[in-house]
Amino acid sequence: DGNRTPVSFLSGGQPGSPLRLSDGGTRRVDVIFPLLHGPDGEDGAIQGLARLVDLPCVSAGILGSAVGMDKDVSKRLLRDAGLSVAPFEVLFGDGVDTDHLRCIEERLDYPLFVKPANLGSSVGVSKATQRDELKAALRLAFQFEEKVLVEQAIVGREMECSILGNRDPMVSLPGEVVVDEGFYTYERKYIDENGATLIIPAEIDDTATKRLQQTALTTFTTLEGRGMARVDMFLLPSGEVFVNEVNTIPGFTKNSMYPKLWEASGVSYTQLLDRLIALAVEEFQRWRSRRVTR
Repeated sequence: DGNRTPVSFLSGGQPGSPLRLSDGGTRRVDVIFPLLHGPDGEDGAIQGLARLVDLPCVSAGILGSAVGMDKDVSKRLLRDAGLSVAPFEVLFGDGVDTDHLRCIEERLDYPLFVKPANLGSSVGVSKATQRDELKAALRLAFQFEEKVLVEQAIVGREMECSILGNRDPMVSLPGEVVVDEGFYTYERKYIDENGATLIIPAEIDDTATKRLQQTALTTFTTLEGRGMARVDMFLLPSGEVFVNEVNTIPGFTKNSMYPKLWEASGVSYTQLLDRLIALAVEEFQRWRSRRVTR
């Protein structure tokens, strides 16, 4: 908004660190509530800062945030936990060569999605239906990161569940994202209010609802989730559920699924904020009670 105030943490050796403001004043901090996406926001960096300055932080911890952000590592962990994920390959580097293309085409079928492995909000994501599009998609993704995920497209309904809790999390009713053409891009998520239709709650039967909710809970616990998360899934015509990804700091805009799903599940926006702050304090106190004193 143009009125941002630079701040820094003061180290006092006591639990919690006050903020030093740019005008020289200080302000007490009780809880850090990050609403940041992507690198340095939901990848464990802010969570690590909170740990260093001895403050509660709303979100998963360092490990859960880092794992949730990395699409490669998270998919391997989910696969090992017995959950279904799209077949995928991972490429490292900064360019595209024939060997890359041949390897992908031998193991995966078009259409394909190409994604930077550690970005969010669909940044750098492309859909490829043939080799020229795949080459262009890889070049774009490598502009953002040196690790790129290529995964086979899953044909199904896009479903999402919100998670709230620490060791005993709650799960919301599922919601559905309907995109007329293409896929759920950055523009459709944050800019174009008509870019997608959100159906809340999803129009599905009880069996599908329970399957989606259980998959979301298992995803959350497998990836060391804490506090909050939104789990994105695909519901196939057969009833099988595939996990797409987890967002450990889901969106809180007026277009965002996370608070909308909780509202439909009986938790108001203010109740949600209060509960998230309480969960952060609860997790922080649990960690402090077991911390090794140096």
